[in-house]
Amino acid sequence: MSVSLPPLVVGTMVSTILYNRGRGYVAAVHDPQRTDPSRRHSVTPAFDVVFEDASVSYRLPEAVLRGVQWRVYPREEGFADAATLSRLLADAQAARAQAEAAARMAQEAEMEAIASLRSDPAWASLIQSDTGDGTIAAKNIRALLKTSFPETKFSVRKLHYGTLKVTWEAGPTRDAVCAVTSRFASGTYDAHTDCHGSCLTPWMRVFGHADHIFLSRG
Repeated sequence: MSVSLPPLVVGTMVSTILYNRGRGYVAAVHDPQRTDPSRRHSVTPAFDVVFEDASVSYRLPEAVLRGVQWRVYPREEGFADAATLSRLLADAQAARAQAEAAARMAQEAEMEAIASLRSDPAWASLIQSDTGDGTIAAKNIRALLKTSFPETKFSVRKLHYGTLKVTWEAGPTRDAVCAVTSRFASGTYDAHTDCHGSCLTPWMRVFGHADHIFLSRG
């Protein structure tokens, strides 16, 4: 016995668990014809979906919308008319413009911070470079530790690409040394997704960085 699937047309309500998108509606259908005589082969339709969270996904294949992470609702359970789609698309456009403006402001602020660090006489003794292999970061860490703790001898070694190890005997606490070295550590970890990443601050872009910096106090 075959199961009749709800049709995918403009206004059809869908939902997905992906990226916390939730509920949305088909806003446009691309290549709706199943065959293209000029190309003599079938054409797979694609769908734009506008979500109630003011986001939009473009040109999603039907196979995706029919997948296990999506649900397509029959018309009687939910359907968006032209006015609703227009409002949702306007909300999405406004949200996108707001996000772009925020991104521009953040980029401008970062560039200003970088310029300020480059010209700050307080850091004139440090090497300026944005390399992430740890080489420049190691040199700058040595300089800062020597200034901060002149009576303690530190060893700052590069274990491999992007990884440094700082060791010392007695003297300052681990937290005190970490206050110096942490500004060079760019590696991040997301426990929710179990993924490693990198986050660069203006300081790191000017004075170098390393993915991981290990501390060992004897």
